[in-house]
Amino acid sequence: MPDHFDEFSKSLAEKSAARRQSLRLLCAATAGALLALFGAGQAAHAQAPPDTVIPRVPDPPLDLGNLPGDLGAVEVPGPTNLNEFIKDPFLALALGKALFWDMQVGSDGIQACASCHFRAGADPRSKNQVNRAAESVFPGPNVQLEASDFPLTRLAEPDVRGDLDPATDSSDVVSSQGIHHPANELDPDGFFIGSVNTRRVEPRNTPSVINAVFNHRQFWDGRAENVFNGVNHLGERDPDARVFRADNPQTLVKVRVELVDSSLASQAVAPIVSDREMATPGRTRLDVGRELIRLNINRGKRVARLRPLGKQLVSASDSTLGAMSRRPENGLIFSRYDEMIRAAFHEKWWNSPKLIRLNSDGTTTVIKRKEGTHDDDLGANEYALIQYNFSLFFGLSVQMYEATLVSDDSPWDRFRRAHPDPTDPALNPWTNEDPDHISRLALFGAHLFNDRTRGATNIRCSNCHEEAELTDASVRRIVSLGTIRVRDGNLIDRGFNNIGVRPTFNDLGVGASDKFGPLSFTRTQFPGSPPAKFGTSDVTKGFGVEGAFKIPSLRNVALTAPYFHNGDVLTLRQAVEFYSRGGNVFPVLALDGTVIEPLGVPSLDPDEIDAIVAFLEALTDERVLYRRAPFDHPQIFVPNGHPGGSRSTTDADNDGLADDIMIEIPAVGADGGPPLPGFLEGVFGP
Repeated sequence: MPDHFDEFSKSLAEKSAARRQSLRLLCAATAGALLALFGAGQAAHAQAPPDTVIPRVPDPPLDLGNLPGDLGAVEVPGPTNLNEFIKDPFLALALGKALFWDMQVGSDGIQACASCHFRAGADPRSKNQVNRAAESVFPGPNVQLEASDFPLTRLAEPDVRGDLDPATDSSDVVSSQGIHHPANELDPDGFFIGSVNTRRVEPRNTPSVINAVFNHRQFWDGRAENVFNGVNHLGERDPDARVFRADNPQTLVKVRVELVDSSLASQAVAPIVSDREMATPGRTRLDVGRELIRLNINRGKRVARLRPLGKQLVSASDSTLGAMSRRPENGLIFSRYDEMIRAAFHEKWWNSPKLIRLNSDGTTTVIKRKEGTHDDDLGANEYALIQYNFSLFFGLSVQMYEATLVSDDSPWDRFRRAHPDPTDPALNPWTNEDPDHISRLALFGAHLFNDRTRGATNIRCSNCHEEAELTDASVRRIVSLGTIRVRDGNLIDRGFNNIGVRPTFNDLGVGASDKFGPLSFTRTQFPGSPPAKFGTSDVTKGFGVEGAFKIPSLRNVALTAPYFHNGDVLTLRQAVEFYSRGGNVFPVLALDGTVIEPLGVPSLDPDEIDAIVAFLEALTDERVLYRRAPFDHPQIFVPNGHPGGSRSTTDADNDGLADDIMIEIPAVGADGGPPLPGFLEGVFGP
């Protein structure tokens, strides 16, 4: 590490801050540019003329105080004790961005975190993206999806919720492909064609990481906890999660760490040890630390340490990594990840000559390093402190990066920034016929979306997609109102709803359990029967947590098709039609037959659907579409299925693994680049 590293780091931070400020001032994009969004995975449809009025919206509109606001006015949540761990926030952010995009982090040298989050924080790929159910309508893996495959859920009576059509309905899931199962056996989960294993596919649709910092918990089922324990996604639920600290380099102390409002860190450390996503079976967090912070041994030959982003180009104008780029060569100027960790984190978390031995029973013993022993010569169960604590560094640095991915400059944000006062007459589409930044139709749509009155025919979108974050699962909502609520007589986890996309037994969501107990806060607090009353509300229908999934933010939703936890529908219009008929399944039942209150049935007319879609399209931040800072990124190569189809593929090197079709996503700098194609578009289409 150069002696002038502190000055270098300070210079990088100043340049990055100046660049971000400059870009923010330049991002006064016009709403007209959003016409480019309409093809983002959506079938064309005839929209209502812009001067269309919506009689269902009263004059003046109701609940203006609850109309979604400007996200830029919301404080970004995060832990208050971060400085206990991080000494250089900018370099921690840079480390996190490098780790997030680095293909070397996956066991196969291909799968990065970003492999499933490279467009608008989500995944537009459409080949080999189906997690097949037992009764799958698809003949095998590696299928190329087409528009006619959607919606996945087929109703017995079209456009009427209730019974599903047993002949054409599917509980398949459109998700993201991950790693191959090893070739020593055919994949026991069925991801193979003939005698070769295809890439596995996750069991739920990939949510966007953009604005995920506002979520109280992560994953559709909320299993990534709000409190990061430095080890895994389980937070306070895992009583044995510990890391080591060296207040004195000669003395290691096993400690429990707790970082509140750090669900992004909890989430980040799960995929790197998941054999569906990025890990060979049995890979542990300690293995990841050893792989990234040591010389690799390959058939007895030492090969170079892993240079950060060593397989990928980094733009010289990258908003975070530009000054560290080696372009035209791959990677960063740092030759090893441990250099970045040492620069970003306090010494007590990585600096010690002592070793940690992992015993066969799972306990640990601190031992003295043999004189002259190099990190690369440690025993298979021995780890340097910087390796043992790698999950702490990984989680916090990725969180630092993802916390910058806030899209708070959409046309809707600019409109609300100009008109924050709920008494402003500009919020009324009946009198404001030409609103700034958005269309009048979108303003009507915002008020339909904000129809909060409880009633069987009311729309009530904003009762779940609350406030500027557009989700009731936000840190702000849960800190203010609590983790549990009563919804129409059901006791549920705040921010998680069963809306009848699929029958409850298909996927229990937050209503499931793991070895530590229920995922649900509700079932944890009330392990037996529900109380008769919670707070001031009567619990008349029992628990409603089974089949409930996290309410996603709707920001940039025009870019993140397909929709719902299972990727059920293709277009925003189909999604709004789903809510118009009150869901797919009716009645909605828990496994024990408890009635879970369904959605209302607002029966929207075509103009009303157009208006809501127009509002949803106005939630797209143009910086996300064009990948401008902070949404710029390094080059990455992503697998897009395998040659052939669901009945045959190729294995040219006879390694037992289906060959990959690789697509290059070029590096872009702070000024961004052309929009990537959306789902079923361009290179990601049939």
